[in-house]
Amino acid sequence: MSLQTYTLPDSLEQEINDLEERIARFKRGELSATELKVRRVPFGVYEQRKKDTYMVRIRCAGACVKPEQLERIAELSKTYGTEWIHLTSRQEIQLHYVLLENIVPVIRELKKVGLTSRGGGGNTIRNIMAQDDAGISNDEAFDVTPYAIALTSRMIAEPDSWNLPRKFKVNFSGSADDRGYATIADVGFIARLKDGQKGFKVYVAGGLGAKSQVSNLLFDFVPDAEVYNVTRAVRTVFFKYGNRKNKHAARLRFLWQTLGEEEFKRRFHEEYAAVQKENCPPLQIRDIENAGGDPQTPVEGAEDKKDFELWKKRFVRSQKQEGLFAFVLPIHLGHVPNDSVMQLARFLKPFGDNVIRMTMDQNFLIRNIPGKFLPNFYNFLKKTFDNFNRPYIIDKMLSCAGASTCQLGICLSPGATTATKRALEKCGLDLDALSDVKINISGCPNSCGQHHMADLGFFGKVVRKDDKVYPAYNVVAGAVVGDGKTRLAEKVGEVAARDIPKLVTDLFRLYLSKKDGYKNFQEYIQTEGKEDLKGICEKYKEIPDFEDDKNYYFDWDTDQLFSVAERGKGECSAGLFDLIENDFGNIQQARKLMEELAASGGSLSQKGRHLKDIVFYCSRLLLVARAAEPKSETETYNYFREYFINTGLVDIAFNELLTIAESGDTSGLLEREAQVYALVDRMRLLYDVMDSAFQFKLPEGEVKAPLKKVAMTAPSEASFSAHTCAAAGPASPSAGGPAVCSPHEADSPVLRANVVKDLRGVACPMNFVKTKMELARMKPKELLEVWLDDGPPIENVPGSVREEGHTILQQKRINGYWSVLIEKR
Repeated sequence: MSLQTYTLPDSLEQEINDLEERIARFKRGELSATELKVRRVPFGVYEQRKKDTYMVRIRCAGACVKPEQLERIAELSKTYGTEWIHLTSRQEIQLHYVLLENIVPVIRELKKVGLTSRGGGGNTIRNIMAQDDAGISNDEAFDVTPYAIALTSRMIAEPDSWNLPRKFKVNFSGSADDRGYATIADVGFIARLKDGQKGFKVYVAGGLGAKSQVSNLLFDFVPDAEVYNVTRAVRTVFFKYGNRKNKHAARLRFLWQTLGEEEFKRRFHEEYAAVQKENCPPLQIRDIENAGGDPQTPVEGAEDKKDFELWKKRFVRSQKQEGLFAFVLPIHLGHVPNDSVMQLARFLKPFGDNVIRMTMDQNFLIRNIPGKFLPNFYNFLKKTFDNFNRPYIIDKMLSCAGASTCQLGICLSPGATTATKRALEKCGLDLDALSDVKINISGCPNSCGQHHMADLGFFGKVVRKDDKVYPAYNVVAGAVVGDGKTRLAEKVGEVAARDIPKLVTDLFRLYLSKKDGYKNFQEYIQTEGKEDLKGICEKYKEIPDFEDDKNYYFDWDTDQLFSVAERGKGECSAGLFDLIENDFGNIQQARKLMEELAASGGSLSQKGRHLKDIVFYCSRLLLVARAAEPKSETETYNYFREYFINTGLVDIAFNELLTIAESGDTSGLLEREAQVYALVDRMRLLYDVMDSAFQFKLPEGEVKAPLKKVAMTAPSEASFSAHTCAAAGPASPSAGGPAVCSPHEADSPVLRANVVKDLRGVACPMNFVKTKMELARMKPKELLEVWLDDGPPIENVPGSVREEGHTILQQKRINGYWSVLIEKR
């Protein structure tokens, strides 16, 4: 049984090389931490609380991973990380505590087995999910896994997937039960059959976070061939109109709220029609066979028949394929030892590729196992995994990483989860009667622990009592998930972290005393359970004074008095605006140092150096909005002249400051201190009026082109990574560099470009960003000619330009590269 996972994009190797080069520059002190973060986070590499260590998040489309891939992941974790791997609630696998110098070796080794961490973080297309029992469940319309895999392959090959306003999540479900959470995704597909035709019900603009929202219905039915077109059209709407400046209002659901349903749908259908006109090929859907392997393995008898039967009752389910079974392998908090993972992978290999999925509650689902081999698996699990056969509710509880590793964590949610599990194991209640209950815990409001999707959920907060703070949680309950009926859990109270185990056991004890009157726990919560829970929260409302019981002022599993002083800044939204804010911070720091110099009577030469720093940061901070990547101080000033002074955005008088800064004689800045601060004010104004598409919305007539443009200083413009020239006439190529005007003058088309931009050597997606920026400066109907390399650049950039509404008039191959002629819309 061969399972084909997603296809890696051709551009991946170059992107890995680029990351490697930037890490090297960072270690040499040539690149700031913020500049590196902007590159590493979209690669799924996050800084952890332990200094100089990182987490690497691996994409596993449709929850799929092959045994040999899983084995290699565990080997890499053992070599470069910690003693365990982590399963996430979004069906990914994480390596933790990887050193900076080992990040690229890990990523290269993942590539060898067909995996990548690209898109594991940042403002990107994230892991595309599917319900874990897709292909084997009795109630599904059809198997959605091939669609999740094929859509992943297409999306991660397109430049627009890597520079979105915020993260973008796509989910697939096979039935109206919505076990893939399609109704809380940016784009959600629920499989349907209509007159024998495969298709999907489509939801958009939902998601979890500090401000969670249920998705909105977009289509009641679209044929399955439209999955790519629909996703791409939604992505284009998000790419064009999403809020890039305010990360707290940047997700697609906020765009829905801002535009309103009617306008959002109008813009979607406009983009959808444009995509359909391109006649893009549909996704390559490869059916996945769910059949039992026939390993040359002797059938065993269960070592403990009574316990074996209990295990089957708790965890084993029959598949729709006759004679085949699936079972949950519970993993405590998603942490599983490397050695156990390697043994599991090797044990599974004889049964084929299609034998394992990650579940949304951080467990493994083993599938396609012939019934006769279930005793073999039971015996193996008994030897390899601790606590593999305890009541399902124990290991079904879900928790995010919390403050133990996450920069944003407030509370130690894994500790609270573990304490609750211990309390349940000791409480004497019939825990098997609670196997359908979903308890989710998040360490902060951001819902990484999916507390809003729980029957009983908690999310961390800080509460003050007298002069002390202590860890606490908001309590939510009553989530409902299903096609057309999804509702988020509602807040019913709050509780100190120390009292969560007691609250949970009190509620379950009360429920079990009333259980006979209800179909399940969900029905109980929706009727009288919430009121019961409010009463229990009230019972634990007051906590002891610090002198009476210090335990309440310590979080679980720590001997440190509770504090949020070490809480860091989250990296999920790392992007271009982080670089801008970082340079504004540098300017503020330089001004502060000058104030300290004035107070202490410091030297004028020191003050001059700080003024030069301010001029440099002013020149650099908005270059990212023009896709310029200077590699030296001189290039920084030249780009600033080109994009800001020569365009009239900044007065030509400020060029004098740049000239003085370049000269190295900073004394000239001392008598121009007021002008330096005026430049700061101008750049702040430009930033404030810059929209999410990086355009400056100044009052009409405010920008005036200078009467005389300033000249560039050496090295010449030809050394820039991309070149622009007016196409009024031929120009000589610069020595050692590419020509800055068309080298095929005699072969030019009748339509002549107003501007030519050389993007040879510029990788995706930066080549598209530079194209977009150039078009933004042009007038409607003007023509832009861009020169692109073969491979991913020519395959991706023209399509992305079309998504923006522009027209591709001509694509022509010339001497090993491509000339693309674009008419601005």
